[in-house]
Amino acid sequence: MDDNDQMPINLPVRAQKFVERRKRPNWIVRIVTTIAVLGWIGVFVALLFIDRAAPAQENFITIYLGQTVVGYWKQSMLRGAFAATLASFVASILGMILNVAFHRRKTDRYSKLLIAVTIASAILLVLYLIYFSRYL
Repeated sequence: MDDNDQMPINLPVRAQKFVERRKRPNWIVRIVTTIAVLGWIGVFVALLFIDRAAPAQENFITIYLGQTVVGYWKQSMLRGAFAATLASFVASILGMILNVAFHRRKTDRYSKLLIAVTIASAILLVLYLIYFSRYL
């Protein structure tokens, strides 16, 4: 056999272990988490506005004291609830776009907090449009 007839030997490539070089979460992860937290704050503010906008219920104390109970929804509070819900929904959609656009590395994860706030604000927005659309 000559030296030219030698077959190349293919040795198996050693699987390299993944090493995370990032010391802390990158700026996209921090922004997405901040947007999710702000979205939840918006949802809770909207729920608080809806609670405060509801008409008062007649109970034993109001009957005993002879007080009249207001029987209508406060429109300004309902508009504030709609604005808070809409802002929460828009922010969470923008956060979802950021999360998907920068999902490149193997260790990147989708934010469950952001997914939950998107679903919650969407449900709240639909319920608002069903029950309170006449107050817009």
